[in-house]
Amino acid sequence: MSASAKDARSAVEQRNVIVPQMVDYDELGTRQEWVPYLMYFNPRNVVLKSVSTDDRGFRKTTGGQSTKSTALLIGGSTVFGIGATSDGSTITSRLNELTEHSWLNFGGRAFNSTQEAMLVHLSNTTKVDGPIVVMSGINNLTRLLLPGSFSPMYGAFFQQSFFEKQMATAAVGNRELLRMLVNGLLNKFGIGKGVASLSPSETTTKSESYSAMLKVFERDCEYLQMFAAHHGTTASFALQPFAPWMSKTLSTQETQLFALLDQEGEGFSLVLKELTDYKKKYSQDLRTICSRVGMKYLDLNEAPELQQPEWLFVDRAHLTDAGYDAVAGHLVRELAL
Repeated sequence: MSASAKDARSAVEQRNVIVPQMVDYDELGTRQEWVPYLMYFNPRNVVLKSVSTDDRGFRKTTGGQSTKSTALLIGGSTVFGIGATSDGSTITSRLNELTEHSWLNFGGRAFNSTQEAMLVHLSNTTKVDGPIVVMSGINNLTRLLLPGSFSPMYGAFFQQSFFEKQMATAAVGNRELLRMLVNGLLNKFGIGKGVASLSPSETTTKSESYSAMLKVFERDCEYLQMFAAHHGTTASFALQPFAPWMSKTLSTQETQLFALLDQEGEGFSLVLKELTDYKKKYSQDLRTICSRVGMKYLDLNEAPELQQPEWLFVDRAHLTDAGYDAVAGHLVRELAL
């Protein structure tokens, strides 16, 4: 094992002493399932100390009642509740206690906005008579800043390089079989040789990719807004909390955890700096898009409850029980849930 690998393992072990529930989330991550359309989703029927999922892979939520109106909280791993010590400590479970609605957790780990919208579509949820809240945003921007291609139609997603490699391998096999068959026929009838190769994809600048990413985001918001209108309810968007985007004084635990995270994820510092540099522009661009689409916009990085020096984050994007509780309370107040 290399020195860097040993350092990373040591960092994870030290992290697990501070936040032992993360062992469950690490295990859950290794068991993600490959599924149609979404690419991947949470494993089904998991029961661990800190987290459990149902027979479709959705995280279980406590306190819901079928007699109440059904509301949706949509997003990525923060909505899923990475870092919570139990299903009852997620935002949706807290919203069940704080509001008159029954909230469903539509969180997918490492999802972009398109996967989030598709999850709603594929769930075929017919009873949605409560509010819809999308709490997301960081994954679209993070994935854009990481190496890899960006499609104006498909966007970019996590594990994209793995997918492309596997598909390319399969395509090479299929093309080779096709080439053999075609060349055999052409040779038999004496009509030339070979099959033209595919042309390489276009490359784009980061600025062009950023603009394309915003168009993808707007398309996904438009879909969710239409979905809400169809069900006679409203949809709002909340830019999820991200520690580097806030003026929060870090607690002792947060300082330790972030330092360990940097050891574990060596080489991420450049992307982290770019994320910080983009914050003001990105938030304003999302606000403009939401206004155009007709969705109420809320930036949780401005929530006073999250600026406190208490221990609220288990890493830069995921929260403690106290952090999730603070988010739930802020959503209720600012969105009149």
